[in-house]
Amino acid sequence: MKEFYLLCNAHLDPVWLWQRQEGMAEAISTFRVAAKFCEEYDGFIFNHNESVLYEWVEENEPELFVKIQKLVKEGKWHIMGGWYLQPDCVMPSGESFIRQMEIGTRYFTEKFGIRTKTAVNFDSFGHTRGLVQILKKSGFEHYIFHRPYNIVDEENFIWKGYDGSEIIGHRAYGGYNSGKGKSTEKIDRFFDDAVDGPNLLAWGIGDHGGGPSKMDLDKIKEYMESHKDILVKHSSCDEYFSLVDKSKLKTVIDRSMVHCMVGCYTSMVRIKQLHRALENDLSLAEKMIVVSGISYDERELEKAEKALLFCEFHDVLPGSMIKSAEEDSIRLLNYGREITSQICAKAFFRLCEGQKEGKMGEVPVLVFNPNPYKVVQDIEVEFQLEDQNWNDNEVTIVTVRDEKGNHLPTQNEQEESNLNLDWRKRVVFRAELEPMCINRFDCELKRISAERRPIQKCEETETHFVIKNNKMEVCISKVTGLLEKYCVNGTDYINSDSAKINVYKDNEDPWGMTVDSFNEKIGEFVLASKKEANAFNGYADEGFENVRVIENGNVRCKIQATFKNRNSFALVTYSIPKNDSYIDINVKTFINDVNTMFKLSFSTPFENPKAISQMAFGREEMEKEGKEVVCQKWCGLFENEKGFAILNRGTHGYSADNNEINISLLRTAVYSAHPIRDRKIVDRDRFSNHIDMGEREFDFRLTTDVSHLDKDAESYNQSAYALAFFPSGNGEKKDTSVLVTNENVIMTGYKKLANGDIRVHLYNSTDEKAETELKIQNNTFKSSFTPFEVKSFRICGEKICECELTEC
Repeated sequence: MKEFYLLCNAHLDPVWLWQRQEGMAEAISTFRVAAKFCEEYDGFIFNHNESVLYEWVEENEPELFVKIQKLVKEGKWHIMGGWYLQPDCVMPSGESFIRQMEIGTRYFTEKFGIRTKTAVNFDSFGHTRGLVQILKKSGFEHYIFHRPYNIVDEENFIWKGYDGSEIIGHRAYGGYNSGKGKSTEKIDRFFDDAVDGPNLLAWGIGDHGGGPSKMDLDKIKEYMESHKDILVKHSSCDEYFSLVDKSKLKTVIDRSMVHCMVGCYTSMVRIKQLHRALENDLSLAEKMIVVSGISYDERELEKAEKALLFCEFHDVLPGSMIKSAEEDSIRLLNYGREITSQICAKAFFRLCEGQKEGKMGEVPVLVFNPNPYKVVQDIEVEFQLEDQNWNDNEVTIVTVRDEKGNHLPTQNEQEESNLNLDWRKRVVFRAELEPMCINRFDCELKRISAERRPIQKCEETETHFVIKNNKMEVCISKVTGLLEKYCVNGTDYINSDSAKINVYKDNEDPWGMTVDSFNEKIGEFVLASKKEANAFNGYADEGFENVRVIENGNVRCKIQATFKNRNSFALVTYSIPKNDSYIDINVKTFINDVNTMFKLSFSTPFENPKAISQMAFGREEMEKEGKEVVCQKWCGLFENEKGFAILNRGTHGYSADNNEINISLLRTAVYSAHPIRDRKIVDRDRFSNHIDMGEREFDFRLTTDVSHLDKDAESYNQSAYALAFFPSGNGEKKDTSVLVTNENVIMTGYKKLANGDIRVHLYNSTDEKAETELKIQNNTFKSSFTPFEVKSFRICGEKICECELTEC
């Protein structure tokens, strides 16, 4: 006998073709109508997830919320999903997924006494394999999704995570919704494909809410009465999965369920970059709260956290919403960043207690290292001199020493402001930082006779700038402005003409619904002429070379070049360290060409490398042949024991073909332009707003040291907190508070819980077993990890115990 368990829901995008206020209005209306039908129709069950929608109802129509609480108790309304909302499921970090589950689970537990075992992400455009472990260790056993459509033939299967965890995956037949009055037609379409025994069928008017209608409920009632040979009943996720025997499932999926809507990995770059920045800011704030011991407003920090989670929604982070919703989301992400900024500042000044007063004529620089291990990195800081120096042919030079009196490699650079006066200072210095504490440095000031701060001469030939240190050699072409050589420890890692911006044909569709790649090259950015470059800078009559050294000293050399293609320009700045083996690249684009994809391209000497992406609590080999794929904080090409990796700060899309890797910078599609059959995507008789026009900026780090990429990517994204500050000398100095002894075990979370306990998340970033010691103050804890395993620990004084990832 075929059994159909009907899952009535109302897919409701909080934002998409509308702004949040309209999403709130529709949520309240939909829930009101659904509650009415739950009361009127015997046996009917309404299902809905996303705690943010319930929050809106609770805040704006409390009487309705009380009614829903009653319906949940009576079993007429089912809480499914259990997350804050349905996010994008490939670009957020593992910690962000934990936050989605933690906030949602806590809300539903507090307000309804419910904790569901089924997670639901109907409409997300792909699902990282890293979700499996997170779900399993957060109390979930089943996962319902809809896209990608062709990932598996069976509805139910075993989804296996990077660490070997397993849950039941379920692909929703025919999607998550049905048109008004079309519910029974969906049952009929499903009938031939349905198995004997239980089948789950989602229905309800959706996208802009709606859910059940009287017409559908009446039709379903008639259908039940006229089809006695099958079982058709209103149901819930939990009831359906209680009938599924996991031991009988034969299909095992051991990969991420991608790729789908591949343009979404790149559309709306500002949203993606701000999202990454707020992820980093939240992590930093939580660490600094614990280490400093400050009091803070927990509600404010939760607002910042919810700002992040809301902007992970699967039409916000992927960049498929309307322009006004993009502006709202940028404002919301910056709101979250402002909250965390204020918390970090308060914690920083508390941590500076016990530092000795600064000496006369010197400027103290205090640096907090947010990593639980020592790091050696270049520190950048600005400060104001005691007084303005108006003397011509005289400039103040800064040198830096550490607490032991050692003078460090130091470089004076152009400050962010443009005041042609010896007053504001920007200094870059190379330093080793002790973990999770304040590190003290002091700036010595000296006036020298010079018209401006000195810039060292860079080694050069007629055609190239050459930068060498004891680890690497880098060559930048004066003729093309491109990266010609990147040799580390005697091995070349790129071919000539790398760091080129290639241009590809695209269309108006921000999702990339009908493509799996962007391979039709239509051009490339070429070096602008000297006259064009100076004109672009605003000084057409000057005669400066286009490819030029703008900074060079004991810490790094910075070389800048201007490129153009059609109506667009790009400014590329290479920053090559004097004491390390990476290369930093900053790209500023000034785009005025529509329906185009722009990619930063690198060619390697590898013969047949694998393309590998960092994913949430894992890494995965990706398709090549130019297919558009996704990554988190790094991606790269790997062959044998060698690798060429690219770290990013919020750039997720790329493609690889043969020995090339191409980082997707931006796409100039049209806002929310949805392909429908063979119709034109947009009306062409008027102007349409295109995404990511104008100025955008990107940061990347090239590295060949691939032994601890996750650690390096964390440090690159969450750099040290540095500030010039004159401490009072009062208070007690705080030494290293947290130390992780294995640099491949990443501390992805470190936060104070409501009861004062500390929760720590540790992640083994390798495909091998690992062990580490976690040292917190005077206590040392040992732990072992399987490949790619993440563990959660709750610490109370000298006691530590393993707990769920979402335990709060």
